[in-house]
Amino acid sequence: MSSRTKALIAIILASLLWSTAGLSKIIVREFDPYFAAFLRFFIASIVILPLFLKMNVKRKHLSRDLVPFSLLATANILFYYLGLSLSTANAATLIYAGAPMLTAILAHYLIGERLNRQKVMGILVGFAGILFIAFLPTLSKGESVSGNIIGNLFFVFAAVVWSFYTISSRRAIADRDYSPVTVTSMFLFTTTAVFFVISLFTFKTSYIPTLLQPSTILLVLHLSVVVTVATYLLFQWTVKHSSATTASLQNYTGPIFSVAVNVAFLKETVTPAFFVGAALVMTGVVIASGSGLLQEAKDWVNK
Repeated sequence: MSSRTKALIAIILASLLWSTAGLSKIIVREFDPYFAAFLRFFIASIVILPLFLKMNVKRKHLSRDLVPFSLLATANILFYYLGLSLSTANAATLIYAGAPMLTAILAHYLIGERLNRQKVMGILVGFAGILFIAFLPTLSKGESVSGNIIGNLFFVFAAVVWSFYTISSRRAIADRDYSPVTVTSMFLFTTTAVFFVISLFTFKTSYIPTLLQPSTILLVLHLSVVVTVATYLLFQWTVKHSSATTASLQNYTGPIFSVAVNVAFLKETVTPAFFVGAALVMTGVVIASGSGLLQEAKDWVNK
């Protein structure tokens, strides 16, 4: 089996695993968003620690280089969990699908990446879909369908700061030669530390019985090991052994899997209006990177 075939399998597997991220809403129902985030990232930090130590990183300015922009990823998690406490996992899924378009805009202005007419058109169409989903609660009744505006805006903020983090992490890997494991580890460690401090003020003793339930333990382990550590490493492995275009396939398959999981396990529902917003977002992503995906498909056939 070629490395390209393995890369495709890896990104499909990553999409399947990431599709269960919405199950974080179950944890948010039981705990405040800050403690819920701390649980997830504390365990993820423990899991990735052996890999980090194995890298034997001894750079003098490690913290100075990586911690500042790791806080962007921490802010992403903060906004995401605050959004989940108010809105639906399906709304988060579709709003996050627009993150690559936001990244394209930021990359154009921050690191000089080319932004052609096709990408601009895709960005505009996708952004219209994001706004439609974000403000859908004003058009429909029932929070089970579309959440609320405040929660959806938190998801928008989360997608924006994640785009900034994506660009910053690319710089750290490409320009400063940090490994994906090192960059990821510093993000996990930083996020754990921040939410630990916040949780000192939000933790309630009433959480303890729920924490001891086997279902809670299994779910937290799943979110920490599978959704957080395994998914990111699979994504980075795909980028290393194939291309960013192949890795971007996650933006197409992910929402499909995620919505199905959210409907099945969280009992969320979707409406025709929600499908309109989803169609706009996905159309925008396809337009923005369609030519790249077409070329990638041709390369796969030729291989």
